[in-house]
Amino acid sequence: MKYVVNVNSMEPDVDPTRSLRAWVKNRDKSVLRDTYWLIDPESSPSRRLKMGYTVIYPTGTTTGHSHDEEEVYFVVQGEGVMVVGEEEFPIKPGDALYVPPRVFHTTRQVGNIPLAVVWVTGKLDEGEI
Repeated sequence: MKYVVNVNSMEPDVDPTRSLRAWVKNRDKSVLRDTYWLIDPESSPSRRLKMGYTVIYPTGTTTGHSHDEEEVYFVVQGEGVMVVGEEEFPIKPGDALYVPPRVFHTTRQVGNIPLAVVWVTGKLDEGEI
């Protein structure tokens, strides 16, 4: 007998006493993520690069922002939607993407598994911005 299921096709537990989804359902803000700063010029030998690991929990988003740095993302797990400027597109494990400087971007988690991404930003020289 063959029986195969995928976690992304299942309905999550929404018990109000133990489910993250139930606890955060009526929150005021959509941001629901943890970020870990792994490399930073303020606390490491790096002079230009920052690197981090961000986990976006079910129903959550990142804080949308723009900055004077180039940025690349690599999706480690989960599924989401990335907004870069006026564009919006699905992302999944194995995807790598580039965000130009000064372009607004944000990420939202979709599906059942938390979305985990590794990101790197790079400072540009004054004339490159």
